[in-house]
Amino acid sequence: MSDGLKQRIAGALVLGALGLIILPVLFDFADPLKIDRTSKLPAVPEIEAVQVVVAERPAGVPEKSLLSAIFDIDESEPATDNSEKNYGLNATDLPNAWVIQVSSFAEKDKAEEFINQLRKEKFKAFIKSAVVQNKTRYRVYVGPKIDRRRAQKDKSKIDAAFKTDAIVLQYAP
Repeated sequence: MSDGLKQRIAGALVLGALGLIILPVLFDFADPLKIDRTSKLPAVPEIEAVQVVVAERPAGVPEKSLLSAIFDIDESEPATDNSEKNYGLNATDLPNAWVIQVSSFAEKDKAEEFINQLRKEKFKAFIKSAVVQNKTRYRVYVGPKIDRRRAQKDKSKIDAAFKTDAIVLQYAP
């Protein structure tokens, strides 16, 4: 056999091998209408039953603990504050609310200036005018608050910040 023929046969074999390797990569010969029915879910795990040991009271602990007197329903009574009705509706069917009367001024300008100071400290303040001994007074209030305890807390903050002696009153619109 001549060298040329050997080279042609070897070349044909190399090209055939390359064709077998590269052609399936370039072209998908699978049926495009075929549906993949294999599951992608993992296999079901094997779970073994575990015995749970029930806790037992140690021998030195009494049956009725010392805290049981605190939580004894028959002996306990509800805490009541009969001083004032804190929640609910008043006679005009409005919620009970509380305001803090911070100060009273004879001049409206001074009252508005004080309100601006309160608002800078993030308090919700407003003015109401009242006639006292035939003179108009401008009262500065903060609130209203639904909870009297929150009004008391704000009163202490205002008293400390502005050196006042504010009073907590029931809100009447």
